Amino acid sequence: MSKHSSSFADSNSSQIGIWKLAGGRVISAVITLLLVVLIWFLLTQMVQAGGIDAWQVLLLIILAAALPMGVERSLASLPMSIGWRYRTAFLSAVGVFLGTWLVVWFLSGSGLSAWWLILIVFATYLGCILATHFNEGLWENNSSPSDEVTQDVYQRHLTLIGQPDRVPVLKRAFDILLSSFGLLVSLPVWFLGVFIIWLEDPGPLLFVKNSVGRGGMNFHQYKLRTMVRGAEDATGPVSASEKDARVLGMGYLLRKTALDELPQLINILQGEMSFVGPRPQRTVLVQGYLRDLPAYAQRHRVLPGLAGLAQVAGDYYLTPLQKLRFDRLYIKYTSLGFDLKLILLAFLITFWYRWQKDWDGRLPRKLLRMGSGGK
Repeated sequence: MSKHSSSFADSNSSQIGIWKLAGGRVISAVITLLLVVLIWFLLTQMVQAGGIDAWQVLLLIILAAALPMGVERSLASLPMSIGWRYRTAFLSAVGVFLGTWLVVWFLSGSGLSAWWLILIVFATYLGCILATHFNEGLWENNSSPSDEVTQDVYQRHLTLIGQPDRVPVLKRAFDILLSSFGLLVSLPVWFLGVFIIWLEDPGPLLFVKNSVGRGGMNFHQYKLRTMVRGAEDATGPVSASEKDARVLGMGYLLRKTALDELPQLINILQGEMSFVGPRPQRTVLVQGYLRDLPAYAQRHRVLPGLAGLAQVAGDYYLTPLQKLRFDRLYIKYTSLGFDLKLILLAFLITFWYRWQKDWDGRLPRKLLRMGSGGK
């Protein structure tokens, strides 16, 4: 084939691609307009009928979720960031519903209650979350370790500690009951937190931290995303500083109250973590620690925890060796009573001491010795 024929074929293929893209945007725009018409018709019927059927409620929720998805697809070809595309889709959809509600109320003299507007905003936000999921997923898995790294870490643990300790039945039962209750009670906090974060920086809701669990196995440690999207794309896995520019406004509050750790209730329910145990560390970091400090593997004889003795009795900036010393003590004296004590102390740190201006980062000794018989 000649160069002229080849370039002609490439040009023709490029034009076809452009037309397909443009056609897709036109179809999205037409569907969006049809959704607006259906919303107008449905709200008018609901107001005129005076009563509301279950199918009308379901249809209204579906339309409210579908509208921002259609708007987002229609805006995809415009020169705007994906974050602003999500925001525009959400605000446009809410504006359509609010405008329709006001017009219907003005023309008929009656309208739906404010509770319907709250439901519509919720369903619209759900549509934006679905759009986020289809475009880039609901969690951000940055700096995922390679298969070679995870296998190396696991093999080192097999060599150094063999099989991990069995999880006590009473501890596992406690974790299941408390994590199930915690997930149920914390749902409003989840919704409000992810909603504000999504509005501040639209994108994935969760952040996945690849950490080492019991026996040296890599697992996905879930957290609410508190930083800008792609915070580690350029740097790789790095610890956050006290005044990190990557942290979002709402993210700062979530981090200080430890509410960004709420998704780890899922890890606990799945048996990957416990409420109390050595705090999990990133797999890529653990690989380096094991080279210099092979005994570091001993902390992974048990399940990692949401709260740990090293964090309660020490501070955030402990060295790997210092963390190991605390974790060895925890493993030696582990019991349900000890776990309950550490949960209480972790709660005091998070919701009391951390907010005191003169706090030096360490708990008073009398609290650490509480229940230990003065030892």
